[in-house]
Amino acid sequence: MKKIYLALSLFAGLALTSCNLDESPATSLPLDEGITSEIDLKSAVKGVSYLLTEDRMLYASEFGLYADLLTNDFTVIKDNGQSSPISGYTLTKHDALPEYAYCYMYKALANANLALKYSDALPESATVKELRGQLYAWRALLHFDLARMFAHIPTTVADVNAKGSGIVLSTQVLPVDFKGTRSTLKQTYDQIIADFTEAVKLMDKDAKKETGFLNYYAALALRARAYLYMGENEKALADAKEVIADGGYELYSIKDYASVWNKEGTSESIFELLITSNYNPQRNGIGYYTDASGYAECGFNTAGKLYKYLTDNPEDVRSNLIKVGKVSKTAADSYYPAKYPGREGIYVNNPKIIRLSEVYLIAAEASVKLNKDDAASYINAIERNRVTGYQDVATVDIDDVIFEYEKELFAENQIAFAYWRNKKSVTNRLKKVIDYDNDRTILPIPQREIDYNPALEQNHGY
Repeated sequence: MKKIYLALSLFAGLALTSCNLDESPATSLPLDEGITSEIDLKSAVKGVSYLLTEDRMLYASEFGLYADLLTNDFTVIKDNGQSSPISGYTLTKHDALPEYAYCYMYKALANANLALKYSDALPESATVKELRGQLYAWRALLHFDLARMFAHIPTTVADVNAKGSGIVLSTQVLPVDFKGTRSTLKQTYDQIIADFTEAVKLMDKDAKKETGFLNYYAALALRARAYLYMGENEKALADAKEVIADGGYELYSIKDYASVWNKEGTSESIFELLITSNYNPQRNGIGYYTDASGYAECGFNTAGKLYKYLTDNPEDVRSNLIKVGKVSKTAADSYYPAKYPGREGIYVNNPKIIRLSEVYLIAAEASVKLNKDDAASYINAIERNRVTGYQDVATVDIDDVIFEYEKELFAENQIAFAYWRNKKSVTNRLKKVIDYDNDRTILPIPQREIDYNPALEQNHGY
């Protein structure tokens, strides 16, 4: 039987009228029965991540591949009608996938806020501070990913202070009938940075690293990512440099690269979500989408730039992460990213929310934009650990950095975002060019939310 974490009971009576900000259900546990010890608080932290492990359009399911599906690096080999509306840019305000993301991420935010409120009554200790820091980091990450889906990237808009350009912020426990309004993009990202900064203040640099849990360096790395999306390149570079220098993580070597993907807590993994045989999205998991025996809706486009690079460069160890399969006995061979082989069957894969290679790329991207001379050093560091016989380059430009995102972080929810935040277009699997400011680069607010709360503004074009 599955263990039900304490935090789940904190929203056990959640009204299903809306998933928006219903953060204090009438039947939630009384304060004196909810979080009364460090063990309870750790269970509450687990409960936040638990909500994000099993359902759709979350880190271990479609959202884990979202920014890859939006490009022509990947294509639908066999259309089962699951993730194909993402790659076809055809999702509507009535579809289930935006609603899943919106609903479960806001529920997880509700749990984080409840746990933070109730933990105020605990005696302060190093453990309590660390766990509270993790809750703030979760709150920042959830707001950030909601913003990536439902709002434009700050570097791509003319006015970050435009009314309703951000998302609804969830930062406190509110009555179940509360109806929020959308903040501005500036307010959204200011809140994200404030929460990551609070997390960094609370967490100990030397705390033990534990798979499935955030730590000081995870919060710092994720803050660096958020700064990059804001165009705050000096701050992004400073955070990235600290993680690289002091975090204790190491880039995968050429020898190890192809074998790390079914392992937990590897040398590059700064934060990964813990997926188990009990808690996983099953047929909507990232492993099932990237396999011929599954939904086969995230296969390599053999005419795409990424596949051509990988197959033309066998000296690059990343070329080993192409697996072959057939969707039927009579079908032609098709090709898939091999990053999700499963630990206990194809359903069990830990999505790496952020790993060290991305931090190097954040540093490289920020350095290019700041016209610093060391940008190439970050690309060289990655390439030396990927390409046999690699020769360092003296300079790189933004296109080099973006292509490194493609080569290194494919099937890790990065590619389209890297293009768009740099005001570049992508081409989708249907050969349609999607500009960075296209309405379809963001998802619609679910109509169910707007029906419940007409004060919410729908995204343009929906």
